Parts: sequence; structure tokens; C-alpha cells
Amino acid sequence: MSVHIQDSPAAAYRRAGEAHDLDALMTTLAADVTLHSPLSAGATFEGKGQVGELFSVVLSVLSGMRYHSDIGDDRTRALAATARLGSLEIHEAAIVEVDGDGLVSDITLFVRPLPALTALMGALGPGMARASGRPGLALLVGAAVRPLAAMTRLGDRTLVPLVTRRDRR
Repeated sequence: MSVHIQDSPAAAYRRAGEAHDLDALMTTLAADVTLHSPLSAGATFEGKGQVGELFSVVLSVLSGMRYHSDIGDDRTRALAATARLGSLEIHEAAIVEVDGDGLVSDITLFVRPLPALTALMGALGPGMARASGRPGLALLVGAAVRPLAAMTRLGDRTLVPLVTRRDRR
């Protein structure tokens, strides 16, 4: 069964994210919601408490979130959005599962391009460590991610053009 996007339970999720309204975003989630991170297969957030802590940090570092696609049926939605992390544009895709009560029960996120993904990792890791009361871990995570973020920015800026440029003959 198809659902028009204005009638979708995902519509409230989209509006709350675009408005940076954490309280409204939390009302769209089931108590046992699971979020699968785009950053690591080992990073799964379980329940409203963990997902809310993550969304709080995400909303503090991203700006200009705009959803431009919402496709699916009454149980599964594929959402696509853009946002900014500083000067970087981030493209996000999310598979959102809706339970029988009309609440978001499962979120699987995908983020591109790679420099934006590593910059997001550099912002979220330390933010999550600080939010959990571990400032020392925030410093360690930040230091560990900085070289990866620098390498992806360098590669995107200098190496990618070299391998994608086509000689015109």
C-alpha cells in the first residue's frame, strides 16, 4: 500500500529534523527504536535514550537539514536529505521503519561524500564522549579521527580530480 508523503509517519520525523526540534523528533520514535550508524558497523544505538543522546549531538553540529525525497509505503520509508557540517555539504539517506503504532522503530543511515562522513565522525565522536561525561575520551577520539579526515579531504581535493579527469583527444 502506498502512502502519500504528507500522510506518512515519517513526515513528522522529517519536519522535526529540519526544524532542529529534538523534543518533536523524540515524539516520532518508538521506545525500543534502533539506529544503525553510517560510521561504524559496531555503532548501533538502542532505545530512545541512546538515540536521543545521539540526535542531540547531531543537531548541534549539522545545519540546514532539508529532506528532498521520501519514498516508500506505510511501513518502510527511504528518506534523502542534505545538510551542512561547517563548509561541507552532507548527503544523507535513511531507511526508516515504522511500527504498528505509527512510530519510527528502526533507522539505518548512509552518508556521503567520504570527506563529509569523516568530518561528521570527527564531530560526533568527541561530542558523544563529552555528552557521556568522558572529556578525556573526547580528546582521544578527536585526535584519532583528525588524520583520517585530513586524508579524505586531501584525496578528494587533489587525487580524485587526477583519476577522474579524462584527456580530450
